[in-house]
Amino acid sequence: MRGALLGSWSATRWQYASRAGRTVDVVCDLGGTVTLSLSAESYVLTWSVPEQGSRSIGGALALVDDRLDLRAQGGEQVESVIYRLAAETLALSSDASQWDFDGNGDEAAAFVAVLVRL
Repeated sequence: MRGALLGSWSATRWQYASRAGRTVDVVCDLGGTVTLSLSAESYVLTWSVPEQGSRSIGGALALVDDRLDLRAQGGEQVESVIYRLAAETLALSSDASQWDFDGNGDEAAAFVAVLVRL
């Protein structure tokens, strides 16, 4: 299964939902692009959102059961996402994410993404 995860993925959905009921999808709502590249022990996440610019982060990757544990280069904190892989589609989810819905700072949010292999 691990080998099937490796490679480059493009998001068709990258959504955050706040506990207050607000949602935003970086791809569908904002017209952005998100790509995730996974290698044996590292990852690179790149995104571009119109009028907000582009960014990229990368770091160490660990596969633990049904989780991807991501630690940004130079960072101490590990972000964990649940993954499911079916054929050429990768689904990611987390209940412990954050998003700035209104420009007043990040708030707690659930995260769901669907990616297809490039």
